[in-house]
Amino acid sequence: MVRRTLLDKRAELVVRRDSVSADMHRTSGALSADFAEQAVERQNDEVLERIGDATFAEIASIDRALARLNAGRYGTCAQCRKPIDARRLAAWPYAETCVSCSK
Repeated sequence: MVRRTLLDKRAELVVRRDSVSADMHRTSGALSADFAEQAVERQNDEVLERIGDATFAEIASIDRALARLNAGRYGTCAQCRKPIDARRLAAWPYAETCVSCSK
């Protein structure tokens, strides 16, 4: 079940990443000829870049969680090696640390 949750979330994020990438590369069209509109489009690019960065980071976190799952270390804190509380994993299935170590 955890693997399915992680894979589903990863697939969702890949779609988002691809959409952001397409928008950033203007596959749907070039910048507007209007200077004021170009300024708005460039501001949107900054927001898209932040969304893209966050998406890449989240995909990487999921990939690390899948690797831990494959290695039999899923649910174990990467710092103190104690079990991560099930409630934390339910809320954040790719948590790498327990609550104590995340502070």
